[in-house]
Amino acid sequence: MTTLLAVLLALAAGWTWGHATARIRHVPIGAAPEQDDAAIRAEFARFNATLAALDFPTPPDPKDHP
Repeated sequence: MTTLLAVLLALAAGWTWGHATARIRHVPIGAAPEQDDAAIRAEFARFNATLAALDFPTPPDPKDHP
C-alpha cells in the first residue's frame, strides 16, 4: 500500500512539475498578406481547373425559376 501511495505521489508531483514548466512557443506560419493572397488565388485556380476536368452537369440557375 505504501508503494502505491509513493507512486501516486511521484506521478502527481511529476504531473504538476511538468505542467508548471511547460513552454508554449509562438511560431508564425503566415507570410505577408500579398503572398497569402497570391497563394489563395493559385489554390483557387488549381481547384477550378480540377473541377473543370470533372464531368459534372451544370447545376440549374435558381434565378431562371420563379
